[in-house]
Amino acid sequence: MPVSADMVLGPLKRTHSLIADDIFGYLERLIVTGALAPGVALPPERTLARDLGVSRNALREALTRLDSLGLVERRQGSANRVSLSIPLTAALAARLEGVAAEFEHSAEFRAEIEPRIARLAALRIGRQQLAALSDLLDRSARETDSDQSASLDIGFHTAIAQATANPLFATLGELTASWTVEARVYSHLEGEGRRLSHAGHTRILAALTAHDAEAADYAMRIHLAEIRDVIDRVRSTEIGLPEATSPNSTA
Repeated sequence: MPVSADMVLGPLKRTHSLIADDIFGYLERLIVTGALAPGVALPPERTLARDLGVSRNALREALTRLDSLGLVERRQGSANRVSLSIPLTAALAARLEGVAAEFEHSAEFRAEIEPRIARLAALRIGRQQLAALSDLLDRSARETDSDQSASLDIGFHTAIAQATANPLFATLGELTASWTVEARVYSHLEGEGRRLSHAGHTRILAALTAHDAEAADYAMRIHLAEIRDVIDRVRSTEIGLPEATSPNSTA
């Protein structure tokens, strides 16, 4: 469910990274998963720094990075806002150009986690959730814009995680979207990738509608394997890298 900027957005959970990196990652996840809606005004920097439990300098560094990626808009004398149009393909994909290991980690993570989420969702999903997934699927079939197609893809997968009725899996689904968005957007740069994504989502939705856990698990695995092949091919074309090979590429 989207949150509004007048809600408390902290405190920030720290990792072993620099504070600005943690702030950046946290706000990025809220933005790319739609938890902070496009166009929403962020709290004043003094308030946001206090709620997160960080210094204003660290917050400003993170906001500057988000601004450079087109995720937020910073204007002198007015509130910082989430960008109205989230440039997933143009900004986020570029962050990992040439870092093949990160794409391998992303593919492996999704292949291990998302089939299990789909399996559990098949046993617990309700009519309203199926209807919401069907709507996302219909919209993606008509979508030709790469950014919007990638956003609908993220929405489809996070909705499956929410259908597990387990808030921890729902949170993991949002984290998965954030951690893997740079890789997955490559599958939406071309029409063929968008077609394969839609076809895979169609099979997954059919399994969820039938409440068939085994079929949902299998459909998700096949979908992720196909998307991984698309990502490898598109990356090799876009940035001149050799197509990645892995013994688990069909997992």
